[in-house]
Amino acid sequence: MILVVGGTGRLGRLVVDALADGHALRVFARHATAAEPALAPVERIDGDVRDSDAVVAAAAGASCIVLASHGVESRERDGLETVDVLGARAVVAAATRHACSIVLVSAVGAAPDARQPLARTKWAAEQIVTASGVPWTIVRSASFAQTWAMILTLSAGGSGRPSLIGRGEAIHRFVDVRDVAGVVARAATDDALRGRILEVCGPAGLSASQLAEMVQVANSWHGSPRHLPVAAARIIASCLTPFRPDLARRLTLGIAMNVSQPADGADAEAPSWLVTRPITPETMRWSPPSTVPTA
Repeated sequence: MILVVGGTGRLGRLVVDALADGHALRVFARHATAAEPALAPVERIDGDVRDSDAVVAAAAGASCIVLASHGVESRERDGLETVDVLGARAVVAAATRHACSIVLVSAVGAAPDARQPLARTKWAAEQIVTASGVPWTIVRSASFAQTWAMILTLSAGGSGRPSLIGRGEAIHRFVDVRDVAGVVARAATDDALRGRILEVCGPAGLSASQLAEMVQVANSWHGSPRHLPVAAARIIASCLTPFRPDLARRLTLGIAMNVSQPADGADAEAPSWLVTRPITPETMRWSPPSTVPTA
């Protein structure tokens, strides 16, 4: 049995779908039982990844735990840090108790001094997992194109003009989340991948401005994207942090996108068997689901 922690999120749902045919699955998330009917018919357990006892109990009988949760959308001020760090500790405790492996979903550029807060907290989670003594695989992903499709679409409102922070010209290897899910699913079932850090990036470098243009094409919108100065975004993020840390983090991500992200790490490798699909206007087509994934 494979336990997918964060199995109701944008990536987690796709991992569950990829594994549902032929594998016993259990999904652990804050609102796992409310995910019907989007999830495949699998066992669901509601719980907080930071609750070590709950994660240990959910992992009973598991051969592998996929840790796909994150705290970017948490409305708690320290949600990002605690979800990644305490969540990693809870999963390590569960894997140790039940003698199973861990597949951790991390971020390209993960480092203790990374510009993006998510990359810093994912680095901390990596250190906890790799030092645990249990078999592990780390999948580092570039930014999901579908996440930015949502952000840019929402930022346009009714204007048809997505909003960008800064000039939006820095190059990133945005990746289709479906490709990341395929790598995570394979890592969960292939013991030959233990002890490896795999990196999943899109096939070509793109800027946020190019993504915004694709969003406009996908929605038949016209006009040029709007631009918010980086200095103004920093002030707004600082003001939002005490009240809406989730929105402040989203602004911080947008600010960080003005610096090109390194597409490879010294201790990571791109899977030789992976061919990632190009990002197109169809990829960037987004409409609100009945429940927006948050983990």
